Amino acid sequence: MMLRFEEWLTGQQNRKDVIGDFARMLDLNDIHQQASKRKLDEHRNWADVVIKLAQPGYIDVFNSAWQEFLLAKKAALDALD
Repeated sequence: MMLRFEEWLTGQQNRKDVIGDFARMLDLNDIHQQASKRKLDEHRNWADVVIKLAQPGYIDVFNSAWQEFLLAKKAALDALD
């Protein structure tokens, strides 16, 4: 099973930093309504949601969170090998 950003982000809600703040700020239940169902690009879907829902300062936080997510995703895939 491939790690998805929403799952990873939910796991970050207890962090005491800006990524934790970002994870708590987003209403993850509302994300499915905001994200386009047509786009297959998970990053683009999330970027669109962040631009619509978050304060401008969270765009940089999203980019940092996405980079951490990619590392976690790679580690999860490597663990399967």
